[in-house]
Amino acid sequence: MYALLRSLRTNRRLLVDLVGRDLKARYVGSTMGFFWSVIFPLLNLLVYMFVFSFVLKTRWGSQSNEETALVMLCGILVWSAFAETVSRSTNTLIENQNLIQKVVFPSEVLPVYLTLSALVNMLIGVVIALAAIAWYAWIAPVDVAQPELSTSVRQIGYGVALCALPVLMALQALFTLGLGLFFATLNLFVRDVYHLMGVGLSVWMFLTPIFYPAKAVEAAGLGWVLAINPMYWLIDSYRLVLMYDEWPRPPVMAAFAAVAVLVFCLGSAFFMRHKPRFPDLM
Repeated sequence: MYALLRSLRTNRRLLVDLVGRDLKARYVGSTMGFFWSVIFPLLNLLVYMFVFSFVLKTRWGSQSNEETALVMLCGILVWSAFAETVSRSTNTLIENQNLIQKVVFPSEVLPVYLTLSALVNMLIGVVIALAAIAWYAWIAPVDVAQPELSTSVRQIGYGVALCALPVLMALQALFTLGLGLFFATLNLFVRDVYHLMGVGLSVWMFLTPIFYPAKAVEAAGLGWVLAINPMYWLIDSYRLVLMYDEWPRPPVMAAFAAVAVLVFCLGSAFFMRHKPRFPDLM
C-alpha cells in the first residue's frame, strides 16, 4: 500500500493529466462536448419522474412520485460511478499493454485515474441532483389538490450535512479503487474476469435498493442481504446527506470505512505484488 501511495505522489502530474484527458475524451467529437455531463443527469431525472408519475404511478411509502425519482437519481449517480470504474479498471491493463510492455510506465495510475474521473463526473450529476432537490423542497408550488403527494414523512432539503459529502466520496474512492486494482490484476491471470464483471455488477445492482425501497427487502425477510452489502450502506448515506440534511449513521459509516480501507489495502497489495510480472502476463 505504501509503495502504491508513494508512486502516486511521484506521478501526480501524470495522474492529473490522465484524468483531464479522460474527461475530455468522454464526449470528444460531439457538438455539445463536456456539457453532456450536465445533460445526462437531467435526462435521467426527467425519465424517472415520467415513469413513476405517469407510467407506474408508484411511490415508496408516503413519498411523492417526484421524491421517489430524486431518491432513485441519487442512488443511480453513485452506482454508475462505482460500476463504471470497476468495469473499466478490470480491463485497463490489457487495453494499455503497449505502455506497460515497452516503456517504464507506472501502471498503478491507470485504475486511479479512472476512479478519479468517474468521481468528477459523478460530482457534476450531484450538483444537478441538488438543484432538483432545491426546486422540489423550496421553490416548486404545493399541489393543494393532491396534498398526499406533496408531503413526506421526512423533510426534504439539504444543509450542513453536506459537509459529510467529501468523506463519503473519499471512502467511495478507496472502496472502488481497491476493487479496481484487484480485478485489474486478476484479469491478467483469468481473462474471463472482464466478461463476468458485467454480469456480476448487474446482479449486485439489483441486490442494492436503488429502484426499490430497502423496507421491501426487510419485509421479505432478506434483511441480511442489506447487512452484507457495502454499496447499500454507501448509497443510503448519500441519500441522507443530499436529500434530508441528515448525517450518515455512525455505525454504518464506521462499517463502510473499515470495509473500504480493508479492500483498498488488499487490492493495492495484490496489485503491487504482481506488478513486476505484468509485461510477461500480457
